[in-house]
Amino acid sequence: MAPQSISVYLNNALKPTPELVELDGERALPDVIRDMPEEVTGHFVALDPAVAHDIEAAWKRVMMLNATHVLYTFTYNPTAATFSARKR
Repeated sequence: MAPQSISVYLNNALKPTPELVELDGERALPDVIRDMPEEVTGHFVALDPAVAHDIEAAWKRVMMLNATHVLYTFTYNPTAATFSARKR
């Protein structure tokens, strides 16, 4: 899939940090809230080292993947720059 822009919120931040990610899988995310998947995996594209450090050090990591505004809590693997996100 092509890279897409997401919003990352760290440690209860009120303002998101936009980042580019590539999601695993063949299908695009749905446009309807109830159809959003429970889990999503992927990797960050060209992640700035300072942002990568902030993500790794954060005690709370949340992302919004598209205009549905569904929140996902995510874990981050700094070695591979991958993430695994679970719907909140």
